[in-house]
Amino acid sequence: MRRHGNVVVGISVEQVVFRAIYTEINAKLQAEALRLGEGQVNFLNTEEAAKAAATNNAALGRPWELWKRQALA
Repeated sequence: MRRHGNVVVGISVEQVVFRAIYTEINAKLQAEALRLGEGQVNFLNTEEAAKAAATNNAALGRPWELWKRQALA
């Protein structure tokens, strides 16, 4: 879906919203890292990515509640 923006999937609305928000943030950080590192960045390996996903999934409730309050305000 080239040039159609950010597309994410997940097993819950909370996970999809979390991934959508953090995909945008992380894309900006990656671009900056590439600039500062002159194109050289050490990405997470498969095991590190799985552990990061598990950590994120365990913490979905806290940001979800904040974003929900902000949306309803």
